[in-house]
Amino acid sequence: MKKSNVTLLVAALALAACGTPDPEAQKERHLKPKGEAVNVEFNDAAVAEKVVGFRAAPVGLVDKGSDALSSGSDAQSLPAECSIVSQGFSTRVTAPATVNMPSFGRDTPPATVTCQYNDETYSKTFKARNLSNGSRTGSSLVVGILLCPICGVAAGIAGSGDKVGDAYGFDDLTISTN
Repeated sequence: MKKSNVTLLVAALALAACGTPDPEAQKERHLKPKGEAVNVEFNDAAVAEKVVGFRAAPVGLVDKGSDALSSGSDAQSLPAECSIVSQGFSTRVTAPATVNMPSFGRDTPPATVTCQYNDETYSKTFKARNLSNGSRTGSSLVVGILLCPICGVAAGIAGSGDKVGDAYGFDDLTISTN
C-alpha cells in the first residue's frame, strides 16, 4: 500500500473518531432490562409513560465487618427483605436480587432502598448517575491515545457534562451494615 493511501486511511479514521455518539445508541447501550430481574410497580400509568428505558441494578445488604475482612472476602451478602421506593414507583425483593430500575432521563428521581435483617433496618438513598458521560469520557481517552490526540482532547471537553438525550440510571443499590 502506498504511503499516501495509509496516510489517507489514518486521517479518515481520526475524523470518524471525532464524531459525537448517537443519543439513542447511548440509551440502547446503557438502558437494557434483564429478563430474570424483578420489575418495579408504577404508582400511576402516567409515570410509566415517561420511562425512557430500564437498567438492571443489583440490590442487596452486605456486611463489611471484621469477619468478612479476616476471611479475605470484601463483603458478605446477607439475605434481607428490601423495599425500593421512589417518586412514582416501588418494589419489594428478597436480597440479593436484581431489579430493572426505570430511567426518566435527566429527571430520574432518587430511590431509597430499605432492608431488614435480624430485626435491624438499614436504609440508603441513591441518586441516578449520568451513564453516557462516562462512556464519552472513556471514548475520548481511547481516541486521544490511539488515533488523534487533538480530536480526543476536543471530544473530552465537548463530551463532559450533561447532554440532551443522555442515559441516566443506577449502577448498584447495595447497602452496607457498617
